[in-house]
Amino acid sequence: MAFFGKPDPPPLPQSQPSSSVPPPTSNPPERVQHPSPSAAPTASVATTVIGARLKIVGDVSGDEDLVVNGRLEGKIRVDRKVVVSAGAEVEGDVQAKSVIIGGRVHGQVMASERAELLPTGRVQGNVHAPRIVMAEGAQIQGRVVMPNDAATRPLSPPRVDDAAKRPIVPPVVPPRPETASPKPDDAARRPVSPPGSTG
Repeated sequence: MAFFGKPDPPPLPQSQPSSSVPPPTSNPPERVQHPSPSAAPTASVATTVIGARLKIVGDVSGDEDLVVNGRLEGKIRVDRKVVVSAGAEVEGDVQAKSVIIGGRVHGQVMASERAELLPTGRVQGNVHAPRIVMAEGAQIQGRVVMPNDAATRPLSPPRVDDAAKRPIVPPVVPPRPETASPKPDDAARRPVSPPGSTG
């Protein structure tokens, strides 16, 4: 059967049943997707690409890698990796496991594992990630927040000399002795006893 104006391939000669090699086919080889090292060996990783001449208005979320080559106006929330290519622009927050920025992002960048800014990367907003790689030439107009991951830190006993962790105890003020000399204000208020009287 001919498709798209191509002639039918010539019929294959009838081969002897003793041949163990299958006849050659004219079909192109199948494209195989290789999973990333972090993915499970049986799972394939799909990638969604927003083309360079596309503009998307709205939020994007999913469980695939996302490559932005065009313009996206909205929030991105992806469970895997987000790549904002050089020349691409995102107007909104970006949240993913890993974020690689070569274009422009106007919003917060929140990566649960790693954020990387390429030399052409520009971020106008805060970048939150436990690990940040920033190439020479990359720019961030905002704060860089690298939270500590308490789950991966070894536990250590609290230090006794750390004043910030000690309980707050009000200072102890010793009682005033009665033999202290009276203040000038106290002398005017105290009743005067006649000389020679005990009181």
